[in-house]
Amino acid sequence: MNQTLIFWPFLAQFALTLIVLSWLAYSRVSLVAKHGMPEILKTGFPRHVNNASDNLKNQFEVPVLFYALCLFFYVTNGVTKLVIIAAWIFILARIFHALVHLTKNIVFPYRFGAFFISVAAVLFMTILAVIHLASI
Repeated sequence: MNQTLIFWPFLAQFALTLIVLSWLAYSRVSLVAKHGMPEILKTGFPRHVNNASDNLKNQFEVPVLFYALCLFFYVTNGVTKLVIIAAWIFILARIFHALVHLTKNIVFPYRFGAFFISVAAVLFMTILAVIHLASI
């Protein structure tokens, strides 16, 4: 198996983080331009902007474990089809999670479900990493 295939989902997560960051920056800058900073300081940012900020923070929580696992599999020559499938499941769940969080923010079942699937994918990848490590 081509070990570099693990970097496609890795880069997809990286891109998702940059997209959320860009969305947050756009949301904040456009509100400040429209209402002025003094007004924003008085009233605070609206919920949808705070959701974007929260989602950006989310991109530095569980995804950090995902990045570490991707690098582990690459360095130890442990990338398999199962690892790639789990990585893409993680990415699809994270994209869905971000879309929900940045739009309607329906926590249950949508956002929580996506979060649960992404954590399950990382847990599964961790189990695969332990199995791989035991075999080398």
